Amino acid sequence: MRTVRAIGLLIVATAGAALVWFAAGSIRAAWRGRAVETAWAESFGPLGEMTAKFPARPTNAAARALEDSARSLGIELRPREEQPPDEESSRPEKTDWSHVRAPLEKWVDHEAAKAEGLPEAPPVAVAAYFASHAATLDAIEKALIAGPAPDWALDLAKLHAAPAPNILGHMQLARVLVGRAEARAAAKDVRADESLRAAFALTGALRGRPEVASQGVSIAATRLELGAVRRIPVDAAAWRERLKTLDPRGGVLMALRREAWVEYEAAHGLLRVKLDAGPLSGRLAALAGAWRERIEAASHLDAWRATIAAAAKSPVTDAAPRFLGETFQQTLARDGVRKAFPVPNLIELWRRANIAALEIRKTDEVLAARAAKP
Repeated sequence: MRTVRAIGLLIVATAGAALVWFAAGSIRAAWRGRAVETAWAESFGPLGEMTAKFPARPTNAAARALEDSARSLGIELRPREEQPPDEESSRPEKTDWSHVRAPLEKWVDHEAAKAEGLPEAPPVAVAAYFASHAATLDAIEKALIAGPAPDWALDLAKLHAAPAPNILGHMQLARVLVGRAEARAAAKDVRADESLRAAFALTGALRGRPEVASQGVSIAATRLELGAVRRIPVDAAAWRERLKTLDPRGGVLMALRREAWVEYEAAHGLLRVKLDAGPLSGRLAALAGAWRERIEAASHLDAWRATIAAAAKSPVTDAAPRFLGETFQQTLARDGVRKAFPVPNLIELWRRANIAALEIRKTDEVLAARAAKP
């Protein structure tokens, strides 16, 4: 009897200890979650405002029309999930884009990187491409300049499944338009400015979006456009006004806040699925570890907050911001959490945003000097 009683007491004590451990962990997780969300709200506003800042919307008619026009150039602007599978394999054979893409991109990048001087004439194949698609390019430029601006679907509530633009197609079309501006400038054609304005308007469709990828491509395209603006005869006063609308650092910071919010919401959603679905044993195991997952999610969000705040306070420089990765990992370590850096290319993205900011200043100086000449 004593042995049975001892075993019973041991079981009760173990169960009690487990309940205390679970209760203490749950209290700690709840406290940590509230503290992190409060800190986030003090820095950037309530987490729940994210969807209010970027309300869901469908792709507009201007974007659909641009998709159709770009497809006749051989460029696909439709998001990948909207492309019929049978078209993907056959599209290169329908156009000459696959043959001219490499020389066009090489020539455009080379010309945009020049410090000064008018562009050189494009390669023969590139010139032929521009000539054969002149009517379509004219229509695209007219639509982009006149508006309304193309706008692709947005629905942050879908988290990782949220719709996003075809950034590869955007970059390709931006290069075509910048290349056409370069080719026109080489030929002393005053319409070079129109092509650049169209490219700038196209990239504007990405600049205001909250995805990290959209911000990365918009920065790359904007730098191409600025490189051309500094060397091509343009309306200096009008372009200086356009430069005031650019904020590559602000765009990246907003995209990082969106990324942090998505990760946080997705972590809570996954935990709810574990607790509500599957066999009882699995749900009990998930319940036992729930407080740890909640602490990890909170710590992850806090690491994002600290990293974004550090980036916002950092000076504009072209040096690699290694401190971002260090800030993220050090913040995680305070809660004993070990997790890989969520955006491996964040350091390079922030560096490119800084370089773009420096190039905006440089471009403004060039245009100011040009406008001052009699």
